[in-house]
Amino acid sequence: MMKLKIFNQNPVNINSYLLIKQKKSILIDPGFNGKAIIKYLFETNIDLNFILLTHGHFDHIRDIQKLAEKYRFKVYISNIDIDLLKDNTKNYANAFGAKFNFPKDIEIVSIKDKEELTFFNESFKLILTPGHTKGSICIKYNQWFFSGDTIFIDSIGRTDLFSGNSSDMQKSLEYLKKKLSNQTIIYPGHGRYSKWKDVKRVNPYIK
Repeated sequence: MMKLKIFNQNPVNINSYLLIKQKKSILIDPGFNGKAIIKYLFETNIDLNFILLTHGHFDHIRDIQKLAEKYRFKVYISNIDIDLLKDNTKNYANAFGAKFNFPKDIEIVSIKDKEELTFFNESFKLILTPGHTKGSICIKYNQWFFSGDTIFIDSIGRTDLFSGNSSDMQKSLEYLKKKLSNQTIIYPGHGRYSKWKDVKRVNPYIK
């Protein structure tokens, strides 16, 4: 079982999730937490080996640039959202008054729906959940479920941004309602985490 460290002290309340095993790690959605993540990795002598992205929006990808100055890792993202890494209009960096330049020497690995990845002898299942973006994915590791901006504890992600679609979102939510157990812990892209049974109790979009 991997250890989980959560980073979320930033202006846009983006959660970054660091999963650690034997001084190696996987990072989900670097977002705006790069400085704190680098500090923690340095102080604990942990290497950063892989980054998994739930989708390609700027607030979830920005500090790949900062992390690439210190570490070498592979970046995994849905094959549908790959183009967002290279387009500052589609990933909304421009809306933040910023620019995102994906590091040239970092490898991008495209992933697909229902794909299973193995890191450090641990299995991660990827589930395509279009709605917030067409290529949004959720990541399941044991009873941990990293939902990105598909679903929050008491709300859901916007569907009015590039490649977002409310009909797709509804289908994704219906799928999750059928597949997730009450004890699954939802770790969203923003805000607090909670068990699925509690999400069902307070989230009006999945009643």
